[in-house]
Amino acid sequence: MEMFRPNLALTSEPDREFTLHAVTLAPNSCYSAGRPRAEVPPTVRLLPEVFPVILPVHMRKGRCLMVLTPLRYRLRNLELGAAFGKTTVTAFAMCGDQILGSASVPVTASHECSPGATPVDSSDWFAWVNRMPPGPGSFHVTGTVTMPTPGYDVALKPATPQGINPQELILDLIVTERPGTWPQVLTPMTVRYDQQPYEGNYSGVLVRIDEDDAVHLDVQDVF
Repeated sequence: MEMFRPNLALTSEPDREFTLHAVTLAPNSCYSAGRPRAEVPPTVRLLPEVFPVILPVHMRKGRCLMVLTPLRYRLRNLELGAAFGKTTVTAFAMCGDQILGSASVPVTASHECSPGATPVDSSDWFAWVNRMPPGPGSFHVTGTVTMPTPGYDVALKPATPQGINPQELILDLIVTERPGTWPQVLTPMTVRYDQQPYEGNYSGVLVRIDEDDAVHLDVQDVF
């Protein structure tokens, strides 16, 4: 898996603007995410139909935990689509003036939602095996689930029964509502599943969001 190459997803807002979700992996805990901005890197030229985004990566000095660290970004209120002449979003992970990685995502009709739809979504999914020395290896799945209020707990649990392919792990997203009254504020929640030590041989993960929605992930090896 290529470090710092962003994983991008677009979701539609109620006013037909868009939110960009981005996540990239850093090799240790000394890296952190800055505030994303709609801007072209000074050394890059893009076509007019490309909407550019810079994902700042900050690095601090000192001791670091040698663990893979997801850097998460969210940029809201983007005017995208054919009506605005922007049919692709290209994001650049940058540390200072250096481009560490880049990726693009098309703006498609599947991103559109009907007026009044509840903007609850999941994004930022990653599945990887950490094989970095000294070991032992560990297996991880992470994602972000946006709930309509903060009054929920979310978790990933292996489905029972699993499928017929032992190399495909099936995880169910478990959503539990807390008692009480909560403000109606969209709330992103990080969800994670870990196996350590890892003795499996997974090539893919199916995350079942609900009865009608699922996300399939390819498992990446990180050395």
